[in-house]
Amino acid sequence: MTYMGKNDKVTLSYVPISELDKWWPVASPMIELARKRYDSQYGLDDVKDAIANGKAVLWLIMVGSKPRAAMTTSEDQYPRRKVLCIELLGGDAAEDWAEDAVGELARVARAAGYDAIETKARRGWSKMAGKYNFRPVHVAYEMELNDGTR
Repeated sequence: MTYMGKNDKVTLSYVPISELDKWWPVASPMIELARKRYDSQYGLDDVKDAIANGKAVLWLIMVGSKPRAAMTTSEDQYPRRKVLCIELLGGDAAEDWAEDAVGELARVARAAGYDAIETKARRGWSKMAGKYNFRPVHVAYEMELNDGTR
């Protein structure tokens, strides 16, 4: 894979539902990198359906003209605040784009009236989270109630 130089512009691009079929072949392998951790909860087709039905939004993160990451977001509306949720984020060489992409997402979220951005992530992401002003808020626990057969 060819890596971009440090001076290449990082852009965060919203993918309208009308362009989902055009960009899904580009985005889906990157989304799959994150989605596979949630295999017991949903498949890649479920992610695409959520985007197509307006329950989630697809974003592409470009470095120069090359797609380097893809992200899905959704919204949580609480009684006292509106939160943009990063559901899935997958790609490569995050050190080339993460700071700019998170900064642009924060700018877009503020302009859209969100009060915060939150995400669930694997523990390894905590090394980068603080660098981008994310702080731990809660820990999620899960108790499996069946053996996988429904």
